[in-house]
Amino acid sequence: MIHPVEGQTSAEAWLKAAELLWDTQDRIAYNVILDIADPVTVTAADFAVLDTVDTFLRRFPKAKPLTTVAGTIFPAGHYARHGVEGVYERYPAAYSKMKKGWGRYAMRMLRRKGKDGEEINPLQILVEKMRGQLAGSRLRAIYEIGTMDEELYDIPIYAPASDASCQAIGQQPCLSHLSFKIMPDDRLMLTAIYRYHYYVGKALGNLIGLGQLQQFVADQVGLKVGPLVCHSTYAKLDTEGGWKVADLKALITNCKAARPVADAA
Repeated sequence: MIHPVEGQTSAEAWLKAAELLWDTQDRIAYNVILDIADPVTVTAADFAVLDTVDTFLRRFPKAKPLTTVAGTIFPAGHYARHGVEGVYERYPAAYSKMKKGWGRYAMRMLRRKGKDGEEINPLQILVEKMRGQLAGSRLRAIYEIGTMDEELYDIPIYAPASDASCQAIGQQPCLSHLSFKIMPDDRLMLTAIYRYHYYVGKALGNLIGLGQLQQFVADQVGLKVGPLVCHSTYAKLDTEGGWKVADLKALITNCKAARPVADAA
């Protein structure tokens, strides 16, 4: 029950996974695992796919554009305008005006309660621990990659205090866990685990946001960006945004047609 999908970029891997889901019963599959070699590069063909999907989503009032979905994972706009301060301080300060439902993934990475009840910044702590590892013996850093306590570089998203009492699946976070690993060649790998993944309304925007988060951590630690692995334990080619099954087929067809046109240009 494993469906591995490899792609050079996020858009390429997403399209391959969407085609896979289209061919499954009820357009649902368990354990769809995307292995994305370069999650931050966007080619001309990728832009064509992104534009096609974004145009599709904007047709439906219930759906969110790709940038909005990506922004739930990483505040790229705040980072572009204000640097690290924009991520660590300005975004959390503005968050109270934006909060809806259970919240945003970005805030769960930036503000949580520590073991003594104090407020902590898990993302900043993760970055500082990675810097400390690289500042030590280079041989030691390489040797311990596979044997280090994984808690150092993991960020759990699920919050039992608030999420356990919520019975509606759609009103809980679908991203469950983020695991960062330093590879032997000084690249940063990110593995994201989703408990439930809508591949039309959410997945492509999620991949964009994950790539932006991965780039941020790599920049702050002094690493190159490595592969992104996205494990959707339950993946669905969804219609919850208001579109029909026929619209899904048309979307996939249009995305496949857009890639060769962009490549030819």
